[in-house]
Amino acid sequence: LFDYCPSIRSRALSGEIVYDINFEIFGGTDKWNVDLVIGTAPLGARIAQPQYIAKMAPASVQIAIELKSVMTEHHKAVKNRKRDLEAHHAHVHRYNQNTIAGGVFVINGSEVFKSPLKPDITEHRRPVNLINHCIDEMRSIESSGGIVGKSGLDAKAVLCVDCDNLILPGTRYITTRPAPQIGDPLYYDSFIQTLCNLYTVRFR
Repeated sequence: LFDYCPSIRSRALSGEIVYDINFEIFGGTDKWNVDLVIGTAPLGARIAQPQYIAKMAPASVQIAIELKSVMTEHHKAVKNRKRDLEAHHAHVHRYNQNTIAGGVFVINGSEVFKSPLKPDITEHRRPVNLINHCIDEMRSIESSGGIVGKSGLDAKAVLCVDCDNLILPGTRYITTRPAPQIGDPLYYDSFIQTLCNLYTVRFR
């Protein structure tokens, strides 16, 4: 976002915006822990010569991004992760209708996986089909279309990895199909551009 979004970069360099991780936001009487937030710097905050977005608890949240992953047991796990992301956008928009709710889905496409919860190695039969199933579930998560006041995620992305959890240095991104390609709204670059466009319009 800093590299590709002029409005975010200029405000970061002037110390107007900051970011934090595992940040709790409040919607009504509920609180929700969000993986990554970007928002306005607290009044009087001293940010010495920022080169990127400074890490600090924001006074108000403008972007709230949740990261979820499906590493194994795809059909069961994706249902839970989908519910998590649906709850995420609902809570973010209860906090503030203008706050941009983003979701990132990491899907494992390895042929095998060693779960820390099981003694045996799980074999993923037809991993391409598993990735496609999870991507379809991500597509079905409600989208706001960038309209303020409309329910749904404002921006979402899918990242595909090959991770067997046995030889971690061998973990790699899957960049060919079935991973989202250029032109797909779930493609990571599209996600970044959507966040930038929405931010530039909503927080002039």
